[in-house]
Amino acid sequence: MKKNILSIIILFPIIVFNPSHSLKACTVFSAADNGQILGATNKDSENIDTRILFLPAADGKYGRVYFGYRVSGGFQNVGGMNKQGLWYDGASLPERTDIKNHYNKPTVSGELCEKALEECVSVDEVIEMYSTYFSPHWQGHSMWADKEGNSVIIEYGEKDVVFIRKKDTYQVMTNFYVSDSVNARWYNSYRYNVANHMFKSNSEISLSLFRSIIDAVHQTGINPTVFSNIYDLKNGEIYTFNFQNYKEFVKIDLADQLSKGEQYYKLPSLFNQIKLSEPASGEEVNASSVTFIWYGDAQNYNLYYSENPDFSDSIPIEINNIIADDSYPINLSSVYLAAFLLIAGIFRGYNKKIISMITILTIIFLSCEMDIITSPYGPSNHEHTMTIENLNSNAEYYWKIVAVGNNGIDSESLTETFQTN
Repeated sequence: MKKNILSIIILFPIIVFNPSHSLKACTVFSAADNGQILGATNKDSENIDTRILFLPAADGKYGRVYFGYRVSGGFQNVGGMNKQGLWYDGASLPERTDIKNHYNKPTVSGELCEKALEECVSVDEVIEMYSTYFSPHWQGHSMWADKEGNSVIIEYGEKDVVFIRKKDTYQVMTNFYVSDSVNARWYNSYRYNVANHMFKSNSEISLSLFRSIIDAVHQTGINPTVFSNIYDLKNGEIYTFNFQNYKEFVKIDLADQLSKGEQYYKLPSLFNQIKLSEPASGEEVNASSVTFIWYGDAQNYNLYYSENPDFSDSIPIEINNIIADDSYPINLSSVYLAAFLLIAGIFRGYNKKIISMITILTIIFLSCEMDIITSPYGPSNHEHTMTIENLNSNAEYYWKIVAVGNNGIDSESLTETFQTN
């Protein structure tokens, strides 16, 4: 019994704080059905300095947007879409040392994914480009999709690049080689299985389904999901979410943003921590007077309410506020303190030597594993209200809040519903 207890004590900090519990990974998927052509990604990284770069068409290159990170060498893109409706995103793979230009293909300066987004319109054109050129950048694989509904996963095989085309209405990619999933050196992913299961369980492709999937497979810990994107390839729109908050999003019209010239933003600066409070979802209220309450850090808002879910007949109510620019970071130490108190409580009936050992081991692992990342974007404490009178009785209403961005890019809440009596 004592040996079992000692084993638990030794293994507990390793289990709780082991970096392998939060792999440096991403989840990428696309689907096309019933006129909907969507792509999506969760970007999981220890780098929370996320950026977005708009580059208008020039020098024979298509207008495009890149999402990525600020790094020591400047900007590192990890995915994007061009104005022609071609999209790609990548995910990391186990490191290999056998990748070589076996067939002496020509190379390009920079990354081949950038050249493809600059010059290609379709998945077929991307496949042709990757068949023609060699790229040494194979720390991962990429998924490509176009506005015609085609998609392909591109990765390095045994001696050359391989292409895995979509066989169903959807395609999913995480962090194992799709072309070599049997080999023991690769590993499967629960995120891959969850995404596949959710596609199989839903017959209709929709933005709502895609949002549910990116929420279900997001990561926390050392390499958390720092942003998530859903791309509407047919309509040239992007819905982006910041740091696992799937109740506020920024909708980007790519053609509109590219018309403004080159732009470079810190991605978190586009968000305002909007949270709807009242009426609560499904709540029944008095039709004669309804008070809307929400939280957010923006200065100006538009309130939408309507009996139509698309708000086609809704004239937004403008609300102007002047608020302080406050931030509410989350303290990391609370996570470790809770873990220590839990294990100490389990063994409180044992002798002081065991408790001392727990304390020492916990302190050691706390000092080694303080790089676990929690959200630096705390909830807003700024409350806003607007009262509307004389709504229709016995009706179902939809409402949402749009925060007006200073840079012309707005963020908005998900839509909630309420009933009038």
